[in-house]
Amino acid sequence: MPYINSHSNSRYISAFDKWQEQKDFVKFTKDDEEALKKMHPTAMKYADDFVEKLYEHLMSHPDTKRFLSDEKTLNRLKLAQKAYFLDLTSGDYGEEYFNSRLKVGIVHQRIGLPPRIYMTTYCYYMQLIIPTIYGNPDFDAETANAIFMALYKIINLDQELAISAYIHATDEVISRQSEEIMEMSTPVIQIWDGVVAAPIIGTLDSGRTQQFMERLLEKIVETNSPVALVDITGVPQIDTATAQHLIDTINAVKLLGSQVIITGVRPVIAQTLVHLGIDLTDIITRPSMAAGLKVALDKLSIKVTDMSKTTQGS
Repeated sequence: MPYINSHSNSRYISAFDKWQEQKDFVKFTKDDEEALKKMHPTAMKYADDFVEKLYEHLMSHPDTKRFLSDEKTLNRLKLAQKAYFLDLTSGDYGEEYFNSRLKVGIVHQRIGLPPRIYMTTYCYYMQLIIPTIYGNPDFDAETANAIFMALYKIINLDQELAISAYIHATDEVISRQSEEIMEMSTPVIQIWDGVVAAPIIGTLDSGRTQQFMERLLEKIVETNSPVALVDITGVPQIDTATAQHLIDTINAVKLLGSQVIITGVRPVIAQTLVHLGIDLTDIITRPSMAAGLKVALDKLSIKVTDMSKTTQGS
């Protein structure tokens, strides 16, 4: 459920519609909205006292106190909490309300507040609010029950929305970190004029192959390199799928008019490729990057001279 970072309008509308469906599912109706409106004057009266009691409770527990050590942050959170509390009984639970509840989950994820603390805080919320409902002389038993049930529904909706946003924000962080790790594990660098090298670390799957191939082809075009060294020293094992991914990459490089030299082919890898029936007849392979580079330089008619030997001879 794409609650946050929904850059396209269609994704955002889908998320908002989903929340509307949740309201229908728990039978949060216009009657519930009207019941909560009746509670709003009481909420206004007790808002400051409610917030102070809530944060007094939070500050009494080490798990939550460590998130509230900064006085400026604490004061800002109290103001936000008061607005949040008053919104519960505003009677308007449309798009603006939806957005404000999204932010709750996102903020808690950013500061590292565990969901268990967030969920148990809601429990304390109810403990503070219920006495103000049933202790209000303006509410008869039927009205008090209607307010309580409406409040119960909207708080459950809030929990679901905030936790979904929290989870989505966490998933985005994990996804971004995975992409960064993937980029680190598939670097493509120019090691000589006309030669690029691409060491592969780990197993190649379809996703990594696509990214690897794109980065390799882009680097070949950028540097106008006729030779690419693909080093598989860091590949723990080769299976049919991995071998096919390598062949696809090699064929793509050929379409650019360049040639691939596979390096880091260990004996066990060579045996596996033979057993799998992978035909590498037209592909140059070498056991090490150094050996592969030597082949690449020979193809480019580049001669490397050991200057230390030249100096000793003179």
